Amino acid sequence: MKSEKLRSPAAALSLLALNIAVCWRLFTVEFTGHFGSIEGSFIAIARYLSQHWGDSSWWPLWHCGMPYQDTYVPLLHLVVAATARFGHISAAHAYHSVIGATYALGPVALYFLAVRLGTSRGAAFLGALFYSLLSPSAFLMHNIRVDVGSLWYARRLQVLTMYGEGPHITAMTMMPIVILALESALQRRTTRSWVLAAISMAVVFLTNVPGTMALALAIFCWLCAQPKENLRRAWVIASSAAVMAYCLACYGLPPSSVKTVVGNVGPMHSGFSNSMRHGPLTLLLVFAVTAAVGFGMTRLRVPLLQRFAILFFALVAVIAIPANVDTYELLPQAGRLHLEMEIGICLLLGSAVWTLYTFVPRWLRPIVLALALAPIGIQFDNYQTRAAIDVQPVDLEKRSEYTTTRWIEANLPGRRVYASGSTSFWMDAFADVPQMAGCCDQGQSMPLINWLAAFINGATGPHDTEFSKIWMQALGVDALVVNGEASDDDYKDFRDLPRFDRNFPVLHAEHGDTIYQVRPPGATLAHILHSGEQIPPKPDFPDVRRYVEVINSRQSASFTWIHGGEARISTALSPGDLVSVQVAWFPGWKVWVNGTQKPITADGLGLILIDPQCQGSCDITLKWTGPGDLPFAAIVSIFALLAALWCLVGPLRHSVF
Repeated sequence: MKSEKLRSPAAALSLLALNIAVCWRLFTVEFTGHFGSIEGSFIAIARYLSQHWGDSSWWPLWHCGMPYQDTYVPLLHLVVAATARFGHISAAHAYHSVIGATYALGPVALYFLAVRLGTSRGAAFLGALFYSLLSPSAFLMHNIRVDVGSLWYARRLQVLTMYGEGPHITAMTMMPIVILALESALQRRTTRSWVLAAISMAVVFLTNVPGTMALALAIFCWLCAQPKENLRRAWVIASSAAVMAYCLACYGLPPSSVKTVVGNVGPMHSGFSNSMRHGPLTLLLVFAVTAAVGFGMTRLRVPLLQRFAILFFALVAVIAIPANVDTYELLPQAGRLHLEMEIGICLLLGSAVWTLYTFVPRWLRPIVLALALAPIGIQFDNYQTRAAIDVQPVDLEKRSEYTTTRWIEANLPGRRVYASGSTSFWMDAFADVPQMAGCCDQGQSMPLINWLAAFINGATGPHDTEFSKIWMQALGVDALVVNGEASDDDYKDFRDLPRFDRNFPVLHAEHGDTIYQVRPPGATLAHILHSGEQIPPKPDFPDVRRYVEVINSRQSASFTWIHGGEARISTALSPGDLVSVQVAWFPGWKVWVNGTQKPITADGLGLILIDPQCQGSCDITLKWTGPGDLPFAAIVSIFALLAALWCLVGPLRHSVF
């Protein structure tokens, strides 16, 4: 009996050690050579948080400023920031250490899920072992096989390192834990088990949006796999836990941020938009077939684990394999879910191989196990080979993204910059450089910025570069970084590079990057306008040009950031004057002029416009008070947390559901 109890911990520790042995380089590396990866933006968030604890409600670095809640769901970045701060290591080192841990824990979580769903420990271990050392998506998808370089390489690790999918992989690690917790709540029927399911869901909600989407599919498959007598109770448990989970996560993901992300789905995902033009009938049909197959398998008494694995594999495969980001997707970015598809396959492989093993005579089993060591060793070597390729340290001094950022930090501190490509991804991983664009389009609220970035990069008509300059000046951009042929930038988005020399003064050139001056020296983000000079709603280009001519013809007002979400403007005004501030407007901005609160709104570009109603010397304080729904979100999360704590420490309550 004692040895039986030790089998699960031994299996879990073995899986953990195996996966750490594959990804151990992540625990020692700071920066790798994957500068085409978005992980630079994730490191930037964690670096900024670790250096601005308590002063990060306003995010000044991207999209001309934005609420912090709109940058990215926050949990992983908070963990990385805390690791960096208390571990006295860089944010980059902390990021790689944290994602290395979540990568290694993924198969461990899958093992415990398989055991909880009723399979034997042997089948569960084999399923988790397949998940650790095999990438079935390379066998099923030609583009994945070509990208990873071999049928036998580690796709999950490649996606984690080369593409920067740290939040996604972390959410994948949590997904089996959520299903495990739901199954426990279904069987135990206690408030304690139910609230643990809700907490695990909330962790996924706060970690990654595609991971949350994949979790919804997994929960649906778990529900469809339930026998008829458990079905109603399973739906009640799952739906109520999801509501509780969002209440717990509400402060980190308030309704205003959810609205922003949902509103950006269409513009960001043309393939999904195309599929929705024909109605959601195909997706509904897929779900209906999944439910029908699940019902049929319960009637045939297929074991629960196999039911769940078959449904999850089939559902995700139908959604992920045919997905094309430009033409057709049943769900946004559905192609990324091929990693979740591997979970179902590996669980089925583990069950099938274990079933075959049980038919082997006992005297022959040691020989079979000895023979199995060879393919396991070969695959371990393949995975280590891929890891050695994917996790290589880099000399930052040889990267243009780094040298360009350091020059800007030293010579243009606090000045807004337009950069593109990998330079934009990584700039704020090294220093606090406010950008016109920056990362994470799902949270942006000024569609103009995306259009303008494409226009600056690619419009090469006779006057387009001059127009680009005017647009950038209207958005308070002081410098433009253009990546030449010798640049290390992985994307080199700019076309017809000589046009920039004809329109912009050169400030600095190094490692193939050229930094150009955009605004006149000494310009700030605050400008005095006379009545009628503000940019009107739905402006056209002549309106923008007139605005730029006005602000360039006058001395800027004094503008100083006191800290992240508070600025001071000092200037002399005449009756009727307005103050234009080239910072993105959101309803949470408030303004006080000489101690009295005054009206503040957005101009036609979406920037702050103040009506100070002041003449003579005017001292203006601009303060970010957070999204309007944040107090409500805080109250919801606090009450949900108190309720969760009561459920955890209170008495067990049976037959709750």
